[in-house]
Amino acid sequence: MNTSVSLKTQQSTQTRKAILDSCLKLFAKYGFSTTSIEDIASAAGITKGAVYWHFDGKQDLFQEILEQIRTRWHHMVQQPLSEEKAPLARLETLFDCYLKLFVEAPEICLFLQRVLLERDKEFSPQVGRVFAQTAHFIARILDEGKMCRVFRQDFDSLVTAHMILASISGATQQSLTNRSLTIEGLVREAKAMVLARIGS
Repeated sequence: MNTSVSLKTQQSTQTRKAILDSCLKLFAKYGFSTTSIEDIASAAGITKGAVYWHFDGKQDLFQEILEQIRTRWHHMVQQPLSEEKAPLARLETLFDCYLKLFVEAPEICLFLQRVLLERDKEFSPQVGRVFAQTAHFIARILDEGKMCRVFRQDFDSLVTAHMILASISGATQQSLTNRSLTIEGLVREAKAMVLARIGS
């Protein structure tokens, strides 16, 4: 009996993951508004009813994906940064962590960008808040560097933080549209340019 319950739980978890993985890729490629539940079910290799068994609808899927992105960001970006104390090391680690995140899952960045571009009244503001919160997180690192005099004083920390986000997310986009470019090379160049711009 316990084995049967355990197997069902495992299968349910695998199905749920397949739905979310397919959903993220489809939303990133085709957009949230144009992707249907039928599209998601087909990509996951299950029935439409199975999708509704696990999720109430596209809104529920969106929230779950956003939460998964937050969790992944916490483990792959925020946590490693918390282990670094010096502002310069933290900023360098930031680029390295984002590179690792977007190499592993480039669809995360594309999903967030596409939702913003669709300008949906409910979902775009939520993603906008994610970017705003992340920019403030980066700006605090820059402000710490200014206080320690390892960064120059004559730049706007928040504007620079948004520029850093734009360069990293843009690297993902460019590496996918131009096969002669790599995300590793683009992020390394962005990192070098930022460090040269703000270094004391």
